[in-house]
Amino acid sequence: MRTLVVAGEYPWPENSGSRLRLATILRGLARCGPVELFSILPGARTDIDPPDPAIGLDRVGHVAFDDRPPTGPARATAFLHGLPFELPRSDGGTSLQALTRFAQGRYDLVWYFGIRPLIMTGAMIAAPAVLDLVDLEDHKIAARMSIPGPAPTGATGRAKRAAGRAFSTEEIRRWRRLQQSAGGQVDATVVCSVLDADRARAGGIPRVEVVPNAYRLVPDPVGRVTVASPPTVLFQGTLRYPPNAEAARFLVHEVAPRLQKLVPDVRIRLVGTTAPALSALDDPPAVTLVGQVPDIADELAKADVVVVPLRFGSGTRLKVLEAFAQKIPVVSTTLGAEGIGAEHGVHLLLADTADELAVACARLLEDELLRGQLAEHAHDLFVERFADDVVADQVATLARRVAAEGDPKA
Repeated sequence: MRTLVVAGEYPWPENSGSRLRLATILRGLARCGPVELFSILPGARTDIDPPDPAIGLDRVGHVAFDDRPPTGPARATAFLHGLPFELPRSDGGTSLQALTRFAQGRYDLVWYFGIRPLIMTGAMIAAPAVLDLVDLEDHKIAARMSIPGPAPTGATGRAKRAAGRAFSTEEIRRWRRLQQSAGGQVDATVVCSVLDADRARAGGIPRVEVVPNAYRLVPDPVGRVTVASPPTVLFQGTLRYPPNAEAARFLVHEVAPRLQKLVPDVRIRLVGTTAPALSALDDPPAVTLVGQVPDIADELAKADVVVVPLRFGSGTRLKVLEAFAQKIPVVSTTLGAEGIGAEHGVHLLLADTADELAVACARLLEDELLRGQLAEHAHDLFVERFADDVVADQVATLARRVAAEGDPKA
């Protein structure tokens, strides 16, 4: 069985949730036979490491496109085009031409990782196809809109807020229409949780399958029951990603002051690729904006608690699975842990307000018995459902089935 993966991501280095997911997909597909990877990447992407030789890909290629949002007259044209504004309208056919040159011979399966590569290349390969949505963008926007914010002041402020909400509502409509249309072009649409599968089916997407996110099985987890002095709370992720950036601000501005009243010497570390707009969050030693690190395991080894204060987003968070794999206790918002099947008080602590998050973090910094129980139960859940070999097997099973069934629409 020969597979072509057309991806809106490149997995190496494996330092973000989408890259980890793509690497797991490739490992699963490689169990079925030769795999080729063609990535369509933003032009600004420079961190492109060599492929992992352990996967054994046959060929790897990529092409760059200009991902800057349209401005001026181009913005008006984009509005009339009908696609979500986040998607590029056209790259002059560059991606399609590059894929045409790359693709050789017959494929038994094409796996589109993300909706963007499917749109930009027009499903040009005549083979059974899988679309991995990675995230449900409409639900991500809807969750962001539900976050309470300060009331606008004055007519101008109210007008701007109304315009912003109207724009977001239109984006939701466009994403839902696009996801439904794209799902109709392929033989299976993949999401990362049963919860997202229910949402996708409710949105009219046909033939929905679940492939969970995954994390590697760690031989020697770095988590510990004993709390260090001073205690450390870690929030890790790509901090330039809007849901993570908002969560970092929420953590520093609203959760941290409450937590510091309960645990005065607590240290908060924000780890991951960041942006200049977040530089004001850096206030050591209480809060340290660490940025990107060569090996996240070094930061995980310092952490007494991993906190996931996300208030909007979609999919399942790799940062939660990472902490489970490393036996580090987790405090998360309900949204931050959704789709994993983790239970409050069994695998982690759930909290949604700033006060609740602070109290939960303080509790896990003080109760060693609870820390140990949660970490062990969470690790068991991870090994059973989310270890990369387990998920890679699911990928292989789905790929073989879709390829064997051919096109059920014919």
